Amino acid sequence: MIDDAEAGAQPHGTAVCPPGALSYPAGVLPFGPGHPVLCVNDQCGYLVEQPKIQAELLVGDFSSIIALARRGMDQGLYVFNVQLMEAHLLPEQRRLMPRIVAAVFQATGCCIAVDARDPGTVDLSLDAYPFKAMCNSVNGEPENLRAMLPVVARHGAAIGTALVYEGGVPKTVAERLLVARRIVHAAEAHGIPRQDVIIDAVCLPSAVAPGSMRVTLETIKALHEELEVPVLLGISNAGYMMPNPRMVDLACFLASVSWGLDVAMIDPSTPLLPWLSKAGDFLNGVDPVGKGYLDYYRKMRVAKPEGICMMPPSLSI
Repeated sequence: MIDDAEAGAQPHGTAVCPPGALSYPAGVLPFGPGHPVLCVNDQCGYLVEQPKIQAELLVGDFSSIIALARRGMDQGLYVFNVQLMEAHLLPEQRRLMPRIVAAVFQATGCCIAVDARDPGTVDLSLDAYPFKAMCNSVNGEPENLRAMLPVVARHGAAIGTALVYEGGVPKTVAERLLVARRIVHAAEAHGIPRQDVIIDAVCLPSAVAPGSMRVTLETIKALHEELEVPVLLGISNAGYMMPNPRMVDLACFLASVSWGLDVAMIDPSTPLLPWLSKAGDFLNGVDPVGKGYLDYYRKMRVAKPEGICMMPPSLSI
């Protein structure tokens, strides 16, 4: 997980942000091999499933989404994924998403990711963010690539992919590499460097697809070795249909980081996430002196002394 020191101290607009990084007012957020894992708050799409939140959004009240972004930033998740794919909100996406992007950014200063299936919505949303964003709207379908990549390239955004194509969700490592090659080559043809093409290694719920985690881990390794691209996972899928799903998510996160995961789409309420993310960076050698872990320890010791315990009270045994 990125810490404040690594993020830097000076603003960086899209034009000066290097490949393999996002930018926001506090600086740059690097991702990819050799960097700490970048955790993205992916809970907006779940939040807006609630009728109460939908009603708030339709009248221009974005306070609940802003509060969710702030909770993520408190846990070190400086990237917030804006997603409004609930059926009742789809007709309002072009009106609402750019306003939400601007409101969240202005209220929190966080980095923005956007996810929509409509290229026009993506265009307007990226235009509302004055730094280098992440766009999670690209997949392996030819129609999607033709529609989305020119928009992403025009805004200089990084790509977070969904590894699906006309054949559905690829099940094997070889099939996933086939789709990933298509995405990477199409992105490069539009001038998007592969350091900015973050390929989804596919995290399926193990309750639905038993044993699929092994394929996911082998996909992470294969994507790094063959295509030399950063890799992401939707960690919040892991615990679906299981009791205490965030603990399953945590186990998936730890296993994936040990195999080289670069970007985690994750719930900021995942237990012990800041501690274990920084510990993983230390153990994996991307933070060889443990600076991120030690800085977080000192921060918690001052701000919340009980936070330095290995197990918070709610998880103590």
